Parts: sequence; C-alpha cells; structure tokens
Amino acid sequence: MSPASVEGPPPWRRRVIDLTEADWSRCLDLVEGYADLRPDLMDASIIAVAERLGVGTVATLNHRDFAIVRPRHLDAPELLP
Repeated sequence: MSPASVEGPPPWRRRVIDLTEADWSRCLDLVEGYADLRPDLMDASIIAVAERLGVGTVATLNHRDFAIVRPRHLDAPELLP
C-alpha cells in the first residue's frame, strides 16, 4: 500500500462537513428505508451529505451496504478503494 493511501487525501482535499437539519431528516429516511441493511448513522450521513453536495464518489470499506443504497442524485455511487 502506498503512503498516500494510508495518509488519505492531501490537506487541501479534506474538510469537515456539518450536518444540516435536512441531512438529519434524510439520515432518518435512509435508516428507515434500508432497515434490512441496518445502516448506522455514519453511513446514512455520508449518503445524505453526498446527495446535498452532489458528490458521486465515496471512499469506504463497506462496499456491501454502499453498493445497495441508492442516493437520490445517482444510480449508484462510485466506491473507493
């Protein structure tokens, strides 16, 4: 594994995103809508924020759940690694 993959994205590509009221509501929709997957708040919040920001790529080790969940703005997210 290369050092860049261990360290994550360069500092200029990192930022903290606060959840909005609409994000919290969407998280609840996702947790209820995909109850059979038992998604946690972290997974739901990643999808909610990705939808709000129009992001199509998600870095996750949880490919099983993210391959099933359908964001509103995409047929499916691109999953990394």
